[in-house]
Amino acid sequence: MTRPAGLILDYGNVLSRPQDQRWFGPAAARIGTTAETFRAAYWQHRHAYDAGLPVSEYWQRVLATVGSDRASDAVDRAWLIEQDVASWLHYDDDVWTLAADFRARGGRTAFLSNSGPEVMARLRRDRRIDHLFDAVVISCEVGLSKPDPHIYRYCLDRLGLGPPQVLFVDDRADNIEGAARIGLRTLHFEGPDALDRLRALVR
Repeated sequence: MTRPAGLILDYGNVLSRPQDQRWFGPAAARIGTTAETFRAAYWQHRHAYDAGLPVSEYWQRVLATVGSDRASDAVDRAWLIEQDVASWLHYDDDVWTLAADFRARGGRTAFLSNSGPEVMARLRRDRRIDHLFDAVVISCEVGLSKPDPHIYRYCLDRLGLGPPQVLFVDDRADNIEGAARIGLRTLHFEGPDALDRLRALVR
């Protein structure tokens, strides 16, 4: 297979390491529920948050779902937001380096993530993603989210490339399937050999 002209990388579990799960227990204890109940509510409303639901409304929904009124004050809400953001900021530097090398050799790169503004604001303080990638497409900023085909097409337009020219890398099977349906090359980024498989495709 020929080397792709473009590379689209997901953030969570690709450019970052898996979310740190250790905060779910203390968070659940703080709001008076179990870690399992809190985690289920957290993910139940996450898609809406990533698509643009304000963070205050997101946490209101989470707390209502678990039946808690113990975290209704601003201090506790701020703590939840802070811990949530921090849990997503463990970077996989090997993938960042691969993206930079691919771009330095003439490839075009895109950052494509389903995420909310709080995580992305912190990420932009840590790493200048708008300068490191040719296109940065974040669900909460464009009102679209994977696996909606429109977000892939929007990203491709920003890159100026067609689907067969571009490799899309994501850890979620549904996002990979959505990308493949519009003709993107894909790599399901999972397993201990994921980085080696990606390197083989872009070298």
